[in-house]
Amino acid sequence: MLAKQRPLAEEQHTTRKVILFVEDDPNIGEFLLMAISQETPYQALLAASGERALEIVQHIKPSLFVLDYYLGTMNGLCLYDRLHAQQGLEAIPAIIMSAGSSEHQDEIDQRHLLNLAKPFDIDDLLLSIRRALN
Repeated sequence: MLAKQRPLAEEQHTTRKVILFVEDDPNIGEFLLMAISQETPYQALLAASGERALEIVQHIKPSLFVLDYYLGTMNGLCLYDRLHAQQGLEAIPAIIMSAGSSEHQDEIDQRHLLNLAKPFDIDDLLLSIRRALN
């Protein structure tokens, strides 16, 4: 009986949705990881830079990208474009987080992205994640 249950458990583990957060502020990044692990069934990964996110997606295909707009060497929209240019990642939804994203709203809308203004309430984050994944 245990042998039959084990593959099912492994299958459930492999189908768990992964959210890749790209946030260069370590405090916000840790908060996001903690919130997702406590409030959702999803697995959260954190990349502290756009370059690191591009490395991660070579090994893991996330179900959702949550991208800070203001990153060190590239902004979240440039990162989104680079991620979506990669084969197999074209249809992955994304959320852009930023304190000043209203000035970039046209670019965000052109890409059909959800915009989450900082500071945000955890419930707003969770609602945005549910919308993006559905």
